[in-house]
Amino acid sequence: MFLLDLFRKQAKGHTPYEWFEQIILGILVFIISIIILYALILVGITLVDDFRVGIAFMETGALKDTFGLILTVIILVEFNHSIVLAIRQRSGAIQVRIIVLIAIIVVARKIVLLDYAAASVETLLGFGGLALALGGLYWLISDGEQRRRGSGSG
Repeated sequence: MFLLDLFRKQAKGHTPYEWFEQIILGILVFIISIIILYALILVGITLVDDFRVGIAFMETGALKDTFGLILTVIILVEFNHSIVLAIRQRSGAIQVRIIVLIAIIVVARKIVLLDYAAASVETLLGFGGLALALGGLYWLISDGEQRRRGSGSG
């Protein structure tokens, strides 16, 4: 009953499409939350198995797998947070800056977990170029937002 009352209060002044966006974003938050819980359980199981192995856990491969799972959970949490933020601000679509930030985290995860012995020079150059391009794009978006805020207040 509480959720229904809250929903009615927020309904004032919303168009049907805004309702549609809010419902879809709410469903996405629920689905991603389930995926986060599942991934967190997998991280826990992997860590328990790694600790059982003992000193072999300190191998590079085992550490990369565990670290990759942890980074995956972090990426999912950040993505879920961005959707919740869009719901709270009633801004509809998720902001481009947040999507670029998530893409940077995903590329950084891939670079950290990359097997450099087997990777070709083209792959390394591609990841380097992609990281630079995403970093530059994030800087441009953030700089543009700061300029808009600065010119709006003056």
